[in-house]
Amino acid sequence: MTNNSIAPLTIGNTINTAFRLYRDRFPTYVFFAVRACLWSLFPLVLQLILSQLLYQTITPEQGSDIGLRLFLFPIQIFSAAKSLFNNAVISRLAFQDIIYQPETAGQAEKKVKPKMWRLWWMQVLIGLLGATIILAITLPLVLVSFIPILGVWLILLASFCLPVFFLWLYARICIAELPLVIEDNLGSWQAIERAWHLTKNSAWRIVGVIFIAILLIIPVCLLSVALASIPFWFNSSEDWQTLTENLIVMFSYGLTTIVLLLSILLVPFWQSLNSVIYNHVLDQKKNDGGEY
Repeated sequence: MTNNSIAPLTIGNTINTAFRLYRDRFPTYVFFAVRACLWSLFPLVLQLILSQLLYQTITPEQGSDIGLRLFLFPIQIFSAAKSLFNNAVISRLAFQDIIYQPETAGQAEKKVKPKMWRLWWMQVLIGLLGATIILAITLPLVLVSFIPILGVWLILLASFCLPVFFLWLYARICIAELPLVIEDNLGSWQAIERAWHLTKNSAWRIVGVIFIAILLIIPVCLLSVALASIPFWFNSSEDWQTLTENLIVMFSYGLTTIVLLLSILLVPFWQSLNSVIYNHVLDQKKNDGGEY
């Protein structure tokens, strides 16, 4: 695989490059982001429709609900795989643009499609790994919480250290999707190992990039929540309970809609950012004379 040398992995350069990729192919990226979002929503919408048709309510009794969930479980797995596939297509398109070997949407889909289930299994493995780490950290904290003073200090220390640790951990595996969809003959766990190997010497720089990207996104998210809460600003009623219930429903629907729109708009940027980071670490390995 040919890799074109780009500027060093700096926060500003990485984010600017990701934004340029996002801007240049915005319609294509958003198209796949919409498809990914629709696939994510499909099981929920289907559950609501079936619940209404079968039980005349969207909240069926516990026994019926269990049966419906078992019926929908394979559909949820397939929908998750399709959503991951569409997001991965964005990553491949972005990376191919970075290395000056652009692909059409159709070409990228054909390359990624055979790897769809490996993408899904990779996410399962990452989820299991994360759950294992959280459990290993949580159990000792629960035990020491019963120790006066010491337990309090350890929990306070953990509350500061754990966010940094998990951000570092995310930085080590955030590009795992890219080796899987770009490189040949990699399995799901091999892709995770590949990401871990590539980010070995760049983890804290990647942490900086991710942290600044999150800070840039937070104002957009806060503005979106503020827009969803507009009904609370202009409504008044003597029946406070009815008003509160109506506004909560309106806020929930509004917030859900805005979250979906944000996902459609922000996920392509995040996929582009991961592609830029992947190309940076590949380039770094090449310059260092390491395994490429």
